[in-house]
Amino acid sequence: MAVALKPAVEELPRVLVAAVPAALAGLLIRDLVERRLGSPGPTAVALAGAGVLLWAADTRGESGHIGPAEVAACSLAQVAALVPGVSRSGATLTALRLRGVPRQEALRFSLLMSLPVTVGAAGLTAVRSRRAPALGPSVLAATAAWATTRAAQPASPRLFPASAVYRLVVAAAVAVRLRKEHR
Repeated sequence: MAVALKPAVEELPRVLVAAVPAALAGLLIRDLVERRLGSPGPTAVALAGAGVLLWAADTRGESGHIGPAEVAACSLAQVAALVPGVSRSGATLTALRLRGVPRQEALRFSLLMSLPVTVGAAGLTAVRSRRAPALGPSVLAATAAWATTRAAQPASPRLFPASAVYRLVVAAAVAVRLRKEHR
């Protein structure tokens, strides 16, 4: 276990720096973003756009590693993930894959990056609601992220297209429902 934790501890400064823009944006504009973009229509568009970008990103070659430019791209991706319909891990994975980071390295760093922002968001929710957040959803999300990372071995390239297709299907379902409601 100590061997597995060592690389994560060494990456802690980069992970924390990458979390700062999303934390600040979350504090400053989260309510505005949710009011303006939180309805089903914009959420469906964001889901579809994220799916297309993820699919396109995963077709790029693998040529890079995570350096300062990749950390900056992940920081901006986490800010974009404030938009309803854009997942934080999907946004960071897309940013890293667009920068040519190999799939496994992108998955691992994305998982590490999600931790401080998730803990911060849970803390902010607790402060705003004046009660402790439910641990169940957080544990489920962490378990799902871990399982996805474990399942996405280099020999399993189908994960990304499936994730992109999932987002496109959900976006289409929301669009169909909206169209039926507005008839």
